[in-house]
Amino acid sequence: MSKFSKGILFGAVVGAASGLLFAPRSGKATRQKFVDELEDWSDLKEDFNEKLDHFKESAQALQAAADMYIEPFIDGINQDVENFMFQVEPRLDQLQEQVEKIQSELPEMPTED
Repeated sequence: MSKFSKGILFGAVVGAASGLLFAPRSGKATRQKFVDELEDWSDLKEDFNEKLDHFKESAQALQAAADMYIEPFIDGINQDVENFMFQVEPRLDQLQEQVEKIQSELPEMPTED
């Protein structure tokens, strides 16, 4: 449990105990109220720890799923890019040849001085 969580829990217990001690009740009623409050806080702590454990398990499952699916996805994208480049490169060469041919066949334009 982090220091912050422990601090909040400690502060809540001290606050509850102080409220019980200064409440206008008989000693027996105050002690019973104090015991009840401690039981409630104990239950709350157990519930918090259970949910924290569940969250950790979910985070681990998410990480495992990410590890399982992300790498193949990236590999697939890289393969698609390689395939695209393989198909495009010959066409780019043809276009470059055509541009050079057109430029060589165009009459030179007179330049203005």
